[in-house]
Amino acid sequence: MNVPAYLKPESGALGRAFATWLDHAPKGLAARFLLLWFVLLYTAFAIISSASVGLHPDLLDTYARGLHPAAGYDGHAPLAALMAAAWFSLFPPTDWAFHLLAMVNAAVGLYATDRIASRYLDGDKRIAVLLLLLLTPFYQFIGQRFGPDQTLLSTWPIATYCFLRAFETRGLAWSAGTGAAAALAMVGNYYSIFLIAGFVAAVLMHPGRRTYLRSWSPWLSVAVGAIVLAPHVQWLAATGFTSLNDWAAPRAGAPLTKALRKDALCVLEGVASVAVLLAVYWVAVRPNRATLQETFWPADPDRRMLAVLLAVPLVLPAVVAPFIGAVLTPLWTMPAGFLLPIVLLRPKAAELTRVAAIRLTALVATITIVTLAAAPWLAQRTHAEGTREGREYYRLVSAEMTNAWHLGTGLPLRIVMGDRDLASAVTFYSPDHPDAMPGFEIGAATPWITPERLAQDGWAAICNADDENCVAAARQRAAGKSNVQFITYSTINRYLGKGGKLGRFFFILAAPESKPVIILQ
Repeated sequence: MNVPAYLKPESGALGRAFATWLDHAPKGLAARFLLLWFVLLYTAFAIISSASVGLHPDLLDTYARGLHPAAGYDGHAPLAALMAAAWFSLFPPTDWAFHLLAMVNAAVGLYATDRIASRYLDGDKRIAVLLLLLLTPFYQFIGQRFGPDQTLLSTWPIATYCFLRAFETRGLAWSAGTGAAAALAMVGNYYSIFLIAGFVAAVLMHPGRRTYLRSWSPWLSVAVGAIVLAPHVQWLAATGFTSLNDWAAPRAGAPLTKALRKDALCVLEGVASVAVLLAVYWVAVRPNRATLQETFWPADPDRRMLAVLLAVPLVLPAVVAPFIGAVLTPLWTMPAGFLLPIVLLRPKAAELTRVAAIRLTALVATITIVTLAAAPWLAQRTHAEGTREGREYYRLVSAEMTNAWHLGTGLPLRIVMGDRDLASAVTFYSPDHPDAMPGFEIGAATPWITPERLAQDGWAAICNADDENCVAAARQRAAGKSNVQFITYSTINRYLGKGGKLGRFFFILAAPESKPVIILQ
């Protein structure tokens, strides 16, 4: 069946515009242009699509921890919080700034991937790597929920690029960069141990391993990595390595058969996440058996190193996890997937025609336009249906609690406790940005909150009014105190003039012990 010319993106003015853009791919200008628009358009999508609700609790928790930069946090690798702390020292704590951080982080990873691609690919193939990656959900959508997992989108490509350059040149700067970037990946997420395992395997399987290991390069990488990682290791030792235990606990202890079933499901989900990428590659390149053989096990050792760097972080977790009682997560393929299109397009026989490149560009552009067009509808749908976390009330309850505290005490709000998600929301959305304490007991999760601070600064508690356990625990925390005010607050979130569902909340305001009883006018 003949396709009409107007349905072919390579025809007409649009095709010529795409072709002109592709002409700049070899020098990297096309990639920089693409990444600029990626950040702008998908930041706009995130802002518009979530305009009716507050940020996801994971982002708010990252911000709350970032208020106290530290070498480690109970139950969390520290890099995401440290990045948030640095970011919000330059930008105001607003939704758009957080969305921008998430997209810049993803774009940095894509830029580092482009630098790797430039070493192995030329012409349209180089920019096709980024276009194919934008056919996965990792960068535009999963990347929006900035946290420990999302830091791997940037740290893994950076560390891999430095490693490849260090192995090739033995340069001191690249060697030091490899160690520093790998250490940052580890403090981003402990899963990065598989990235380092990939580096080790790639070196050992390369014919030039003896020359490399006899040079200063690998040992400088190890030394710099150890220096960068030292503060976090010291913190782990001081806390009895509880953070590692907490990280492993949810994954450990599963029976072998159950772990195998769950890991098999995660493998299928991982393949599904790159299914569109693989399908488009197959249609565009149409590889034969010889091309596929050259793709996954090339004769050239330098090119084979890429296949090892891709395979080890993907295969090793799936092999190891069931036998240590661990369970993979659906995001298992996300950090390692950046090398997939490079490996697929690297063989000379994997020919990508200009027409195929234009059609790939048109596909990514179309998906972006459709995504942006759907953003207002997503915001209205979320407003109508509400969210499981109650994100539609975050700004309202934060403003109400802050105003009530100011009226009752005349002081800034310094500490909020109670429901984890609501407390983190108050931390972000209140102009006072108080410290958040999940629950009502002082613990290792918030070492900056002490009994002395509670007595000196006072505290506020927040619960969903229907959460009987939270309300009871809040009342228990306030028992025996005289300078306490109890408030029940009901509100309806409005978006574009339309009211949403009713939300009911319970506040406790406990003034500092040196202040008189709270009397709200």
